[in-house]
Amino acid sequence: MKSTKMAEKNAVVRACEYMLPPEIRLFDDPYSDKFVTSFNQFTIRIMKSKRLYNWIMGLSEKLSPGVNGGIVCRIRYIDDALLKAIEDGFEAVVNLGGGYDTRCLRIENIGKLEYYHIDQPEVIDSFRERMARLSAGVPSNVRFVQIDFNVQSLEEELVRAGYDKTKKTIFIWEGVSQYISEEALVDTFEYIASTNAGNRVVFTYVLKEYLTNPEAFPKYKNIIKLIEKFGIKWINGLSPENMCDYLKANGLNLIEDVGSAEYQERYLTPIGRVMDVMPIERISLAEVI
Repeated sequence: MKSTKMAEKNAVVRACEYMLPPEIRLFDDPYSDKFVTSFNQFTIRIMKSKRLYNWIMGLSEKLSPGVNGGIVCRIRYIDDALLKAIEDGFEAVVNLGGGYDTRCLRIENIGKLEYYHIDQPEVIDSFRERMARLSAGVPSNVRFVQIDFNVQSLEEELVRAGYDKTKKTIFIWEGVSQYISEEALVDTFEYIASTNAGNRVVFTYVLKEYLTNPEAFPKYKNIIKLIEKFGIKWINGLSPENMCDYLKANGLNLIEDVGSAEYQERYLTPIGRVMDVMPIERISLAEVI
């Protein structure tokens, strides 16, 4: 199915990162390779060879420049935001459109928080089945929630799963906003804003300018066409220039908005890692007013 293909694609990116030497990894994910096909597992294993890693990544960069860099950097950013929330005593995580995200397995002390993993039914069924095969099984704090953001109520589905919106919560919304309608986007932000003041949301978004004029980004203009080969489309974008006002209108206060330049400065330059990072996707961290 289309959604499970995208979930696996992102799992492959995370698993490939784990093939790098520890000193230059942006994060550790020893689990994601368990959620991909046998063919992809073979490809990942041979990437332990530096020469093969560089060759395969070189091919990937020619097809989709900056995509791998953008994904691994946003993962690191969200990991950092989640670790800070745990440090600050947050009680729950709501992972919106979580795909095959393994943060419920790999983030230190995550077991202390209630963890709601939300996605489309076919993704949830596949993820839960594969996780159950792990030696540790499904963590006791994880609850799976099936939803279609375009037609179902997030609040209703979370209540059904046992979520208490008075709990101190961080919402993760990674790689989703570009696939849903503006109405669904606003509805989700408004729901998050209805929870406790000080709750946080970290979310990625594609630049509206890129969707309306890909030719303005000549190096990256074909990425949108590659996405469509999976049978899905990017239909929604946002503008960093208006992000503060946009979020405030939906009950949220922008903490920071970052992109490729900040990723390079924070994560890549300090470890001497040279990597292209697509500028067409950014990430925002906000809190409930």
